[in-house]
Amino acid sequence: MAEMKSFVFAVSFIIIFSGLIITLPTDFLGAGATPDTPVVPVNPNLLADFTDSETYTQSNFTLGIVEYDLGVSSWLAGVGITTEFSLAAKEYFLGFWLGGLSYCTFVSESGTDRGITLSLSEIATDAEDGEVRYNLIFEDDGNSAGGFVIYWNSTLYSDPADAWTNNVLYLTHGVGFDTNALGIGSLLLGLLFFQLPAVPFLINLLLATPLWACIIYLVWWFIISMIPFLGGA
Repeated sequence: MAEMKSFVFAVSFIIIFSGLIITLPTDFLGAGATPDTPVVPVNPNLLADFTDSETYTQSNFTLGIVEYDLGVSSWLAGVGITTEFSLAAKEYFLGFWLGGLSYCTFVSESGTDRGITLSLSEIATDAEDGEVRYNLIFEDDGNSAGGFVIYWNSTLYSDPADAWTNNVLYLTHGVGFDTNALGIGSLLLGLLFFQLPAVPFLINLLLATPLWACIIYLVWWFIISMIPFLGGA
């Protein structure tokens, strides 16, 4: 009887905990400590669904890389010697980053898939009046990684290459309502595998321990129920 009560508690705990995580309102994710605002005028519709974002320009790239935390992931934005942009989320193992990356593909609003690298010429083709938005899709699993907005003052600079050279081509990676389901899923997985970004490992361990305890108990309960001699029956 005591084992059945523990079983019911473990199942109830996991269901309620997962339900609370899944139904967490997007706004509870916050707007970040220093939310970004457009530096030059840009169509607000391109940014309307972002609850958190990161904006950078040429000067922010150190050795061709920009690192930042956004949503529930840590990111690496890269630019190659031929000025092709790439974006990837870090993949953590037991709270440590061992160099693994999950790359994003850039999909224009017209549906054109630009692959995992985006060139200045492609941006020029896709942009209208100095602004363009891409949907970010993880290459490995097809899930959404947010939106990527690129804009510049098209009155002063004729194309993105000119704006990039003058350090006024703005790249904004944002997450929000469209990626809420992905964010919550990533949050739950990050919690289970001690990969929550910007969260100390010991804090992540403290949060995950009750959940893992219930999961381990359920596995043990199923084993002894299916193999009677292990349960002493």
